[in-house]
Amino acid sequence: MIYFRQSLFWSSVHDFAAPPRARRPRLTTLITTGLVAAVLLSVFAVLGLVSHNAHQKSEREARERLQQLSWQMRDTLNRVVLSAINDIKLVRELPQISNPRSPDEARKVLEALQKSSPDYAWIGLGHPDGKVYAATQGTLEGQDVSTRNWFNHGHDRYYASDYHPTTLLGKKLPGSADPWRFVDVAGPVTGPDGQFRAVLCVQMSWTWARRLVQSLLPPGAQLNGVEIFVLRPDGTVILGPQGMEDTVIRSTSLSLAQSGTAGSVRENWADGKTYLTAYALTGDAEDRSNLSWTVLVRQPEAIALASAEQLQRPILLLGALLAVLAGLISMLMARRLLAPLNALSADIENRLAAQDHSAPLPPIAQVDSFHEGQVLSQALAELVRKEESHLDSLRNLNERLETTVAQRTREIAGKAMLLERALAQEQSTQMLLQERAAELRAILDNAYDAFIALDPGGVVLDWNRQAEKLLGWSRAEVIGQPLAAMVLPPLLRRAYERDMRQLAESGGDTVLNRRIELTLHNRAGQELTVEVALAYVPRSSGHLFIAFLHDISERKSLFASMEAMALRDTLTGLPNRRALLVALNDAIQRANRLRQNCAVFFVDLDRFKQINDRYGHEEGDELLRQFAQRLHENVRKTDTVGRLAGDEFVVILENLQDDSAAQETADKLRPALLQPFKLKTTSVTLSASIGIAVHHPDDPHDIEMLLGRADRAMYQDKQLGKPLRVRR
Repeated sequence: MIYFRQSLFWSSVHDFAAPPRARRPRLTTLITTGLVAAVLLSVFAVLGLVSHNAHQKSEREARERLQQLSWQMRDTLNRVVLSAINDIKLVRELPQISNPRSPDEARKVLEALQKSSPDYAWIGLGHPDGKVYAATQGTLEGQDVSTRNWFNHGHDRYYASDYHPTTLLGKKLPGSADPWRFVDVAGPVTGPDGQFRAVLCVQMSWTWARRLVQSLLPPGAQLNGVEIFVLRPDGTVILGPQGMEDTVIRSTSLSLAQSGTAGSVRENWADGKTYLTAYALTGDAEDRSNLSWTVLVRQPEAIALASAEQLQRPILLLGALLAVLAGLISMLMARRLLAPLNALSADIENRLAAQDHSAPLPPIAQVDSFHEGQVLSQALAELVRKEESHLDSLRNLNERLETTVAQRTREIAGKAMLLERALAQEQSTQMLLQERAAELRAILDNAYDAFIALDPGGVVLDWNRQAEKLLGWSRAEVIGQPLAAMVLPPLLRRAYERDMRQLAESGGDTVLNRRIELTLHNRAGQELTVEVALAYVPRSSGHLFIAFLHDISERKSLFASMEAMALRDTLTGLPNRRALLVALNDAIQRANRLRQNCAVFFVDLDRFKQINDRYGHEEGDELLRQFAQRLHENVRKTDTVGRLAGDEFVVILENLQDDSAAQETADKLRPALLQPFKLKTTSVTLSASIGIAVHHPDDPHDIEMLLGRADRAMYQDKQLGKPLRVRR
C-alpha cells in the first residue's frame, strides 16, 4: 500500500515537473528580435519627432511668409491711397487750382499731376454747382457730377470711395480687355479767403492693384500656389485669381480680419481644399479717407508643408538599415554569450525527461564563463539538493497522512449519520410549517375583513384578497410600498406615523381589544370609512403590525340617513321640532357672541282646519307643502324655517341690528303668504298669523321661554288681527 502510494506520488511529481510543453522560441531569437524591435521603435520615434517638428516648422515658416505678403499688400494699398490724398493736399494749395483764372490754367496743372502718376486715369475739379470745371484731357468738363459720392463727401473732408465701375468715364477712355474699375480719392479746395471753392477728385485705375500683386509675389510663388485676394467688407472679391473676382467669400479668415486683427489661420475653402491663409485689414475704420479692404493671402497646405513630407523618406530608409545591422550584430553576440546557458538548459531538460526516479540523475553542469551563469548553475545545483531532501520529507509525511485520513474518515462517517437524522427532522418540520402557512394563507384570503401586515416603518408586508377588493390595489402592487402614502389623506399621515411610533413603544397595549374608525382613500380616490383592529406582533428581528379592516361605509351612510330623517319633517322637508331647537340654541349663542339680536317668528295658518275638512287631507297636505315652500322662499338664505306640528311653523332670523328689522321682515312676508295656493282640485287664499319674539344679547338663554313668547304673540295676532311683538 505504501509502495503504491509512493509510486503514485512520484508519478504526480514527475507530471508536475515536466508537463507536456509546446516548443518555445530560443533566447537568442528573443534577444535578436528585441534589439531589432528596439531599434525600429527608436527610429520610428525619432522619425515621428522629426516629422512633427519639421511639420510645425514648415507650417510656421509658411504662415510667416504669407503674413508678410498680406502685410506688404495692406501697407502698399494704404500708401497708394495716402499718396493720392497727399497729392490732392499739395495740388489744392496751388493758385491755379484754388483760384483759377480759366479751365485751361487748371487743366495744365491736373495733366502735369497725371503724367507724374500714370495710374491716375482721370483728375477733375468740380465746382459747387456740381459741374466739372476742369479735367485732364478735358474729359467730362461741363458734366453734372452732383450725384457722385466723391463730390458729395469731398466738400468738407478727404474721402476715398470703394472700388467701382463707371460707365460714363469708361466710354471716354481707351478700350481695354477688362472693364474699367476705379478708386476715387477726393478733397475740398478752398480759396485764399478760406471759403469752399471746389472738390478735387483723382480716379485711380484698378490696374495699379494688379501690378502691385505681381510685384509683391516672389518668383515661383504662383507655381507654389500662393494667391492674393482683396475683398470688400461684404466679402466680394475685387482682386484675386482669374475666375474668382466679383464672387462672394465667407471664411473664418475674413471674419477675423474684419474684427481688426491680423494673422494666419488653417481653414477649408469652398473648393474643398485646405489652405494656410494670412489675413489683414487696410485703412482705419474711424477715418473715411481710408478704405477698409480685407487682404487674404492663401497657399494650399499640401504645397506649404511639402518639405516636411520629403524629409521623412531618408529617415525611414536609415532606420530600416540600422534595424538590419542591429539584428545581425545582436544574433552573433547572443549565440556566443548564451552557449553556456544552452548547455545548462540541456541538463535540466534531461533531468525532467528521466523516467526512473530511483536511479541517480545526471548532475547540473557548472558554468564559469561569466558571473551570472556561474550564479545560476550553483543555484540550480543547490535547488536540486534541496528538492531531494524535500522528497524524503514528503515520503514520511505521506505515511502519517494515511493514518490521519483513516481516523478522520471514521469520524466524518459518524457525524454524517447524525447530520442525516437532523436533516430528516428539519425536513419534517419544514413540511409542517409549509402546511401551517398554506392554511393561514387560505384563512386570510377567504376572510371577510381586509388583512394588512406592516413593518415598523409602515411598509406593506402582506395583503389578502379582501384588501384587494376593498382598496383596489393588487397584492403584487403594494408589497414593499408605504401604506400611508396610498390610502391616507395628506393631513392624516403625520398623525398616523406618530400613532405607529407610540404603538411600537407601548408594545401594543394601547390597541388591545379596541376598534378604531378611520377614513381611507381607495385606488380610485373614493373615501371609505373602515373599522380597524390593530395588533402588535413582536419578532426576533424587531416587530410588525397586523391590521384587520372592515368596511362600515354603508352602516355610516345608513346612520347619517336615519339621523337626517329624524331631524326633518316628512311632509314638508323642513327641519322638525328637534332640529329647530338645536338651530335656535346655536342662533342664540351666535347672537350673544356677536352682540346682535335674533328673532323667532311663530307662524300659524288661519282657517287651515276648514280647508282640511272640506277638501280632504291630501289637499291639506299639499297646502302645507306649498305654504312651507313659499315661507322658505321669502326669507333670507341665512334664516331657518321649520315646522313644529300641524299648521304651525317657526322662522329663526339672525344678524338683526334692531327690533324693527324683525317687524320689517314680517311685513314683507304677509303679502307673499296671502297669494292664492293652487291645489290639485281648487285654489284657496289664506292668511297667516305671525307672532314675533326678539332675543337680545343680554336676555337669558332660555329657548322654551323665547318660543312661548312667540306663541303668545301669534295668538294675540290671530285674535286682534295685527302683529304683536313680545319682548319680556
